[in-house]
Amino acid sequence: MKWLIGLLTAFILLLSACGITKDILEIVEGRYQLEDVVASSVDSNDTSKVYLAEEDIPSVATYLKEQIKPNEVSELKEGKQILVYDDYIVTLEESDEPSNTLVEVATVGFVRDNYQPDFFDGLLAYYILDEILDVDDWGKKQKNRCQSASGNCYGGYGSTGGSYKGPATIPSFRGSNRGGGPGTGK
Repeated sequence: MKWLIGLLTAFILLLSACGITKDILEIVEGRYQLEDVVASSVDSNDTSKVYLAEEDIPSVATYLKEQIKPNEVSELKEGKQILVYDDYIVTLEESDEPSNTLVEVATVGFVRDNYQPDFFDGLLAYYILDEILDVDDWGKKQKNRCQSASGNCYGGYGSTGGSYKGPATIPSFRGSNRGGGPGTGK
């Protein structure tokens, strides 16, 4: 009987511990100073929050990877590194002072609807982005959309900054228009 009570107690503790897990945004918010918030041009619920870390990129990347293991990690290339989590894509980029890092935490929706595909060149393959963003051939579709919007897509905080307004058109890949009523699709 005592072992059953012990097992039940352990199970309850395990369940309650599952409810207090943090996501990567909470980890970043708890450690770094918020610099700016960039809103999506398509959906105001999708944002990119930019933080300043007074550490270099490798130190920030190591810390974040120790806190929560990312699904994908790019190489550090030309002062940029990408960490992909379930709900967020984190960009680590050198700030004006190379010993500091801009930590940009963007919702997957913000990336899908706003980013220039070229931003990820050499960091993440497009087939990986297609899977993360749940869009077939996202790079090609988004590139066409960005070109038709006079290149007004987001190029990361380091180049676009907080002045980003973006294309106001809703991407055609944002959702399915399936459905209809009687007599449709037949």
